Amino acid sequence: MKLNLSKYIQFFVLTIILSSCTQDFLDRAPQSELAAGSLTTAADAESILNGAYNAVPDYFTYSNFFTTEAISDNTYVNGDNAVEQPLENFTFTSSNGELQLSWQELYKHITAANTAIDNVKPINDPKWDGTKRKEQIIAEATFLRAHAYYWLVTSWGDVPLILNATNDGNYYPSRTSASLVYAQIITDLKYVETTLDDLPYHGDKGRATKGAARALLAKTYAQMGDYANCLLYCNKVISGPYTLVTDYSKLFGLANKNTTESIFELQVPSNGSPYNVWKLNVLSYGPNDNWPKRQIGSYDLVKAFNNAGDNGARYKSTFNWQVSGAAFTMPLNAWDTSKAIPFCGKFSYSDTWTNGDNLVMIRLSDIILLAAEANVQLDHLAEAKALLNQIRNRAGLANTTAITKSELAIAVLKERRLELVYERTRWNDLKRADANGVINMVNLMNSQVNSSLQNLNYNMQAFHKLLPIPLADIQKNSNILPQNTGY
Repeated sequence: MKLNLSKYIQFFVLTIILSSCTQDFLDRAPQSELAAGSLTTAADAESILNGAYNAVPDYFTYSNFFTTEAISDNTYVNGDNAVEQPLENFTFTSSNGELQLSWQELYKHITAANTAIDNVKPINDPKWDGTKRKEQIIAEATFLRAHAYYWLVTSWGDVPLILNATNDGNYYPSRTSASLVYAQIITDLKYVETTLDDLPYHGDKGRATKGAARALLAKTYAQMGDYANCLLYCNKVISGPYTLVTDYSKLFGLANKNTTESIFELQVPSNGSPYNVWKLNVLSYGPNDNWPKRQIGSYDLVKAFNNAGDNGARYKSTFNWQVSGAAFTMPLNAWDTSKAIPFCGKFSYSDTWTNGDNLVMIRLSDIILLAAEANVQLDHLAEAKALLNQIRNRAGLANTTAITKSELAIAVLKERRLELVYERTRWNDLKRADANGVINMVNLMNSQVNSSLQNLNYNMQAFHKLLPIPLADIQKNSNILPQNTGY
């Protein structure tokens, strides 16, 4: 991979304010071009920051789903799509186009964030006198960089760590160890935590905040296996300004944007872009007989809801059972493979292309259950049960019957699956559970069956926990060798 950052930066600076967006603070970008090196005012700084925010949604409303949910036991990728199907059965290689797109999109986010940081630092506008807005802008961009690196390091392990924008067209970075990438994420997020406020600047929904930094710190420490610090930051979030939404069905949809439970939420416009939260991303175009069923809920996932007796608002918000107008209800005593196909109901709308639904990246129930997981690993079992029951009760379920540490670890993992399904948490959850000895991830994935109870013949091996570095990028920059083991 030769990172042509010069090209990215020139394109980014010239187009940040041309990105059409019709929501909240993104409306206010000046309607003129910015040339590289010409940023001198507070308005310029806001524009380049808005451009960094604008760089984010496309990836997380499309490609990110494939490397977090479609690859997991939550979905079944039907059909013969040459890019998606290998992610289903673990036959993907370093040539997979979806993986290449994911890698490149995340580095575009990092380029956008670094460009904002480096260009805002020299600006000294008198309008900022007596305020901390300049530092806040830098902190918001720093959060976006840390957020991108979180997904890179958890997906690929060792990755190039780039902390400055550069115009050097011959920049060939090598990979940095995952431990150092994690350390940089923590450094960045602690800076963000001390710089930003609890509430977003100017009341603008979608901006990074102190709480978002703390939540991402908790998630980062969890992936590192540092549960003491994970719990520390979970507790900071839980004691913050967020509250659970009483009715689970009010968490998603066009009428439920930026709820009291939302910690970091991407603001997605309904501007005709095919990369909004459309049904292809979150499982399928819809229950249409004439469309191939590309990403549908797995048999194992529906069975998990059945086994938990979870058939209330959470179940109804998660699934959409409908084929040619025929609705299906829980429990399902037997599968009819010609009819019973579960679609995601969390983001289902009549207009799949331009619905403009936001994408909740982190919400409070995620952090509450992460705190429960941390408490289990730290042998604080009573505290873990109380947190777990808080989420179960909201879903209409009785208190957990789990008692021992191993029982509670399984109970928390199961609850995270039911609560957060299709919200890009499952693959990392499974990796943590495997590392903690709660499950055997390889055995779990290779035991998956279809709705006819036939084994899906997955071929997962331990090395699949990390994705391959895209071959196209290796061919441009051999410094990112060696390839991840197994590919």
